Amino acid sequence: MERCAVCGAEEFIPYVCRYCGRTHCVYHRLPENHECPNIQQARAPRQPIVLERRRTGTTLRLLQSPRMGVMPRREMVALSTAWIVLGISFSTRYMFPGRFTTPVAFLEVFLFTMLVIGTGFLGHELAHKFTAQRYGAWAEFRLWTIGAVMTLVFAAVSQGTFIFAAPGAVYIASRSSYIGDSMDRKTNGIISLMGPLVNVAAAGVFALAYFTLPAVGISGVIIDGHNFLPWAIFINLWLGAFNMIPFFILDGQKVLTWNRAIWALVTIPLWLATAAALILQLS
Repeated sequence: MERCAVCGAEEFIPYVCRYCGRTHCVYHRLPENHECPNIQQARAPRQPIVLERRRTGTTLRLLQSPRMGVMPRREMVALSTAWIVLGISFSTRYMFPGRFTTPVAFLEVFLFTMLVIGTGFLGHELAHKFTAQRYGAWAEFRLWTIGAVMTLVFAAVSQGTFIFAAPGAVYIASRSSYIGDSMDRKTNGIISLMGPLVNVAAAGVFALAYFTLPAVGISGVIIDGHNFLPWAIFINLWLGAFNMIPFFILDGQKVLTWNRAIWALVTIPLWLATAAALILQLS
């Protein structure tokens, strides 16, 4: 585990400055925050458009960055790597003899798994990223190499029955020159809530397909006699429900800190739906 060159904080996923090459934590990753000796090489950030919306006497500052949709190459590589690692891990249980009759069937499962992981994991993380950028914060997906290796190892050892799905995460920090030294609870809660909501939306799409396709004469996603749509519904609901647990760094803790009513309104139905999806998958 590496330490920040400024504050000494231990970082699982450190940020290496592209201008001085030193390692920093998420709070000191900007050149101006660690007094980078090559700060003159850094381009000044373009000023965001600030929109203010007043409600009940409070001001909600919504910032739009002109470069919000631009994703660095290193982040694209990190996202792609995490996607492939999770696709392999969730498909591991079908690699062993007796699962499928043909290699083609396994390939079909792997491709469908990549689709489900793409909507579940990547959709969840990108929702955090783009919502954070919408509020003017710095956000970037960072690959956790150790976590990616552990994901593959746990999947192989357990033959796919236990997946340690932690190949990386979106790091978020406010820009001191834009919205203050730290994000308020409401902003942090909204950013955290968007990930699980994307999982709910993805599960809804798969559920719509599951209940609609038979009506038009299509059984669903049938691979070697197995319908994988209930599994896709469950995975997305489970990802959302798990992240809404109010514990430590999970999304649920930040949402609960912001608004207990909203946390309960989302979490309770989500857990009930997850239980129903599990029953559907097992039936």
